[in-house]
Amino acid sequence: MNKIKNINELIEEALNSLDDVQRAEPRPFLLTRINARMYRKPESVWEKAGWFISRPAIAFTGLCMIILINVAVLMYNNPSNGLNSTAQSVQITADEFSYSVATIYDIENVQP
Repeated sequence: MNKIKNINELIEEALNSLDDVQRAEPRPFLLTRINARMYRKPESVWEKAGWFISRPAIAFTGLCMIILINVAVLMYNNPSNGLNSTAQSVQITADEFSYSVATIYDIENVQP
C-alpha cells in the first residue's frame, strides 16, 4: 500500500510541475535567419582561404616569418669585401663620364 501511495504522490508531483509552464517564444527575427541560412550560397575556396589567413594568429605568424626571412637574407648576403665594391663603383662612375661624344660642330676635314 505504501508503494501505491508513493506512486500517487509522484504522479501528482509530475502533474503539478506543469502548472507554471508557458508557451515557448522564439528569438526575434528567427524566421529571417532561417531563410538567410537556407538561401546562402556555399563559400568558395578563396573565401575560406581568406577567412583562414585573416585570423590574427595566422596573420601575425606570417608577418613574423616574412620579416625573419628578410633579416636572414640581409645577414647572409652581406658582401665581405666592402672596400673592393666601393672602389669598383667609383671606377665605374669615372668611366661613364670619360666618353667623348661626337657632335655636328666637330670639324673632321679641315682642308677641301
